[in-house]
Amino acid sequence: MRRHRAEAGLTSTELAVVMPVLIALVLVPFQVALWWHAKQVAVAAAREAVDAAQVADATDTAGEAAARRFLNAAGNLEAAQVTVTRTVDTVTVEVTGRAPRLLPGLDWQVTARAVGPVERFVPEPDR
Repeated sequence: MRRHRAEAGLTSTELAVVMPVLIALVLVPFQVALWWHAKQVAVAAAREAVDAAQVADATDTAGEAAARRFLNAAGNLEAAQVTVTRTVDTVTVEVTGRAPRLLPGLDWQVTARAVGPVERFVPEPDR
């Protein structure tokens, strides 16, 4: 095939336009997988915090410390914030953060919430 002089360099231009789109399409599944994993880490950290804070003599601080230990071990959640609210009857934990980013300009927020009852002692005659 012979090319006309006006078509010289056209392939390079097409490649320059198509390659960023192709790279983004390849990276999107990996970005979604990183977000999903960060979401699972946040859910598990919230559950760990509820488990630690729902013991009868526990405190909010115990729940937050348990969540921090889990987050430090699991990783994959940036700028994580843990909020533990303990009332007389329930413990509520909210974990927020960001998933790691492969694609610039997109912020992949993650939020998880867990709620559980506070354990309490019930004397034998009242059981």
